[in-house]
Amino acid sequence: MEHSYAQALWQMVEKGMKPKEAVAKIRDALEKRGRLSILPKVGRAFARIATREGAKNAVVLSVAKEKDAAGAKRETKDLFREMGIEAGDVEVRLDETLIGGWRLEGRERLHDASYKKYLLSVYNRATT
Repeated sequence: MEHSYAQALWQMVEKGMKPKEAVAKIRDALEKRGRLSILPKVGRAFARIATREGAKNAVVLSVAKEKDAAGAKRETKDLFREMGIEAGDVEVRLDETLIGGWRLEGRERLHDASYKKYLLSVYNRATT
């Protein structure tokens, strides 16, 4: 039940209603139905929806070392243009499992230019 209210809240905010007004409307609706006690559950469900929706649109650039981030952004400039994003919209994360290089993930795409990928392919070809 709380998921339905959270989904309604999400849709209201997506359509342009101010968040404060949307929460007030949901609160009033819950109060009218005598279900005000589930308001905290609605908040947690809304947080899960927001996290899920945010992950769909997030673009993450994983690098092996912090100093590699600037070089990776230069190399991915064409990919950014192709995906329709700006360099400022990209979240840069340090990935300790990478040996070198970078991985760009987001908007249902993955571009892997990491050394790890190449070393794994060499290993797989050598062991088969």
